[in-house]
Amino acid sequence: MKNINAFDVGILGNMDATEIAGLIKDGEITSKEAVACSVERALKLEPTLNAIVTDCFDTAMSEAEKEREGVFSGVPTFIKDLINVKGMPTLHGSKGVGKKIHKKNEKITEQILSTGCLVLGKSTTSEFGLLPSAETLLQGSTLNPLNPEYSTGGSSGGAAALVSSGVVPFAHAADGGGSIRIPASCCGLIGLKPSRGRDIESPTGMLPIDIVCQGILSRTVRDTANYFSAIEKYHKATNLPPIGLVNKSSKKRLLIAMFTDTASGIESQSNVKDSVISAGKFCESLGHRVEHISSPFDQEVKIDFLTYWSFLTYMLRRFGKFSYGLNFQKTKLEIFTTQMARVYPKVMFNTPGIVKRLKKFSIYYESLFDKYDLLLNPVLSHPVPKIGYFSPENNFFSTIEKLSQYVNFTTIQNISGAPSIALPMGKCDNKLPIGVQFSAEIGQEQKLLELAFEIEENKGFVDWFGTIV
Repeated sequence: MKNINAFDVGILGNMDATEIAGLIKDGEITSKEAVACSVERALKLEPTLNAIVTDCFDTAMSEAEKEREGVFSGVPTFIKDLINVKGMPTLHGSKGVGKKIHKKNEKITEQILSTGCLVLGKSTTSEFGLLPSAETLLQGSTLNPLNPEYSTGGSSGGAAALVSSGVVPFAHAADGGGSIRIPASCCGLIGLKPSRGRDIESPTGMLPIDIVCQGILSRTVRDTANYFSAIEKYHKATNLPPIGLVNKSSKKRLLIAMFTDTASGIESQSNVKDSVISAGKFCESLGHRVEHISSPFDQEVKIDFLTYWSFLTYMLRRFGKFSYGLNFQKTKLEIFTTQMARVYPKVMFNTPGIVKRLKKFSIYYESLFDKYDLLLNPVLSHPVPKIGYFSPENNFFSTIEKLSQYVNFTTIQNISGAPSIALPMGKCDNKLPIGVQFSAEIGQEQKLLELAFEIEENKGFVDWFGTIV
């Protein structure tokens, strides 16, 4: 089926945010013209894509007339519908959350806005970001622009659809188990999950294990690098090495550990495995050393993470009125959310041991980098599934089984707090993207971005959108 994009609409072509911001700064185009172009693209595609929850087009057009500062000054974008933006509701992809209009931005929203970007609205997510898709009872299914019969991945699926289709050059995403990297893989994008502590504030920061972090989805490495450099100026993580402005590759050659099997010893689907091996060979062609190993992780960490996920789901369902307002109705939550929350009381006695093991895992993860510079593995165990694979109306146990076969690599960095990046280096038999994941020790985003620049410069990405840089 023909893909869905709007790169031919308006003045922006397939420019990335860095180029658009440069043209605005030089006076070659105005911010209002850039916003108007994105709005026109959104109006053309949205009836099909179903990626926008709430829009604020008129407000954005008005804000575009004001002078702004920041690396992406005047560039249009979207915020994932899991954080609060002034003047809009935050629905969390759920029928159970009321449509309260928020009077102020969250701290993390202010950190994003410090880049100078202009918000056009809120993008779709799975309910509370729990599933790796953007299919909800609230809004229906967000479609993959590269083939609308398939999933965008998730939970930042709306952001991925809006960037991959050309509505905006980049969009905010959030990651609690892979929700930046998974849609990047499914939609041919770049998605960097930062180290724990880069954000000014985390929604799980007060809990035993802080697993959620914020980032963006983009079509170029320089947009991702410029974004993280900019937000670091707004909030410096005192317990982490600075990322700084990464704008080129490094001359240092790396030792990369590559694996394609899961923690349970099951090999990834053949297209996925081949894409990772091909990425490893590409790195070797650049002079890096790649060592093929078996997965250094075991099944216990996967089970512990799933139990911790049930704890988080239990907390949001049990204390929803406190977190989301008095209009919260747990009876309107989707099957997966409800059933996952009900799992936790049956296993809650294991919580102290689980938390202890997950915290200890971070130490083990860091020890891998005594020998290796980076890890290379799949983002997902099998290619992009079709719409409905993670339908909110599916049987709970069926969904859990599908999750166990699909999401096997991304949660490792949410547990450890380390950074990882999904890069568009593969293609499956059905002509859809396969992302590969490079991971580093905590605080080493710079190393990931330098390698990403080198791969991009040497044409190691599958070009889904035409030459951009």
